[in-house]
Amino acid sequence: MDDLTSPAVPPKLLFIHSGSPKKRLTFDAASALGFDIFLFNPEHNWASSYAHQTLITAGLSLPRILDLAGDLHARLGLDGVVTFWEEDVPTCALVAQRLGLRGNSPAAALRSRSKFRMRQAFLKAGIPVPPFARVSSPASLLKACEEVGLPAVLKPEWGSDSEWVTRVDSTQEALEVYREVRRRVRVQDCIYSYPTGHFILEGYLTGPEVSIEGVVQHGRVTIYAIIDKAKMLEPSFIERGECTPSRLPMAVQQDIRQMVARGVQALGLENSGIHAEVKITPDGPRIVEIGARMGGDCIHALVKRVYDIDLAEENIRASMGLPVHPEMPAHGYAISRTLVPDRPGRVVLQSTRALRRSRNLIEVVLTKHPGDQVQVPPEGYDNLAWISVWGRNYREAERRLETRSSRLENAFLIQPDEILGDYAHGG
Repeated sequence: MDDLTSPAVPPKLLFIHSGSPKKRLTFDAASALGFDIFLFNPEHNWASSYAHQTLITAGLSLPRILDLAGDLHARLGLDGVVTFWEEDVPTCALVAQRLGLRGNSPAAALRSRSKFRMRQAFLKAGIPVPPFARVSSPASLLKACEEVGLPAVLKPEWGSDSEWVTRVDSTQEALEVYREVRRRVRVQDCIYSYPTGHFILEGYLTGPEVSIEGVVQHGRVTIYAIIDKAKMLEPSFIERGECTPSRLPMAVQQDIRQMVARGVQALGLENSGIHAEVKITPDGPRIVEIGARMGGDCIHALVKRVYDIDLAEENIRASMGLPVHPEMPAHGYAISRTLVPDRPGRVVLQSTRALRRSRNLIEVVLTKHPGDQVQVPPEGYDNLAWISVWGRNYREAERRLETRSSRLENAFLIQPDEILGDYAHGG
């Protein structure tokens, strides 16, 4: 299958996991490309309306899921398989291998998920990495603190969305964080989706951070955007906002591109989206991690507005063997801000003024609604909303964002449960 030139029969694409409703745009992209969609999902939900058939995978073993995929392929002749859900990147690779379809190898997919295997692959390829060690017990954590040094970052080996990622500045703090996380994280949470509950302790990297958005197809990397990230809220590394195109010097951006391409090669990724995070340290760029899927939250909208590139479409094209679009020049600037609660409680929406549409508003997305409960680290990692705007230049975009985001901040009120009373519970 080389292109979408009026096929007699629509290509059949299998999605592995719908993700949350924020992933609706990925199904929209597949539908716009003319694909017949099939879905493996834990349950019927909003995504089932896109699918010709939804097969429920909750409670099924991985071998059984692979058998289901084989049966579906034998019956229909699938043309591709894709996922936009981080935890199912290895499952997607295994399905692709089982069906003889394009994708990443299972080994490469696991390297992109395991922070430890990823660091090992980079080290073997000669890519600079901070000191790191695997942690499986309080004793191994104390040993890791000696080997890695402090300050350091403690993170789940198989984690995602920066959940449970924490800066630690002393051995006592490291032990307290480790015990707290082990106490709070449930067995069914994502960091235990794989055989171990291991953590990684790695050296703390200083400097600004960027994300890199693109695809890899047949091993060739195409980078569509470098996105500057606002300084995160530490010690829990909470996302606060983003801006593209990057304002870093072009020489630094070129170094970032080259390092990410080397990192993708070291992991062995062949056909998928790529979402990388890189720190610009005094010693040069250092890869934080590389994911084998599209970046989440507002990233899709920012890239679409500035570069006219649909990352969801390009991810699907890369996975299906269809030609991906080339890199495109930037038109203006897009800036986003994520609204993070400063205390736990229940959400009250005081005004909808910030939600009004305008020509330069890219999107405003509420992730919490009236009556919803919100938590702050370490109990939870919630945000309330994100907003993104466009401007002809950086200053114009920044000015528009300040106006809009201040309205959004004023729209939300977080009340303790005991103050809200019955309203907090929908009464």
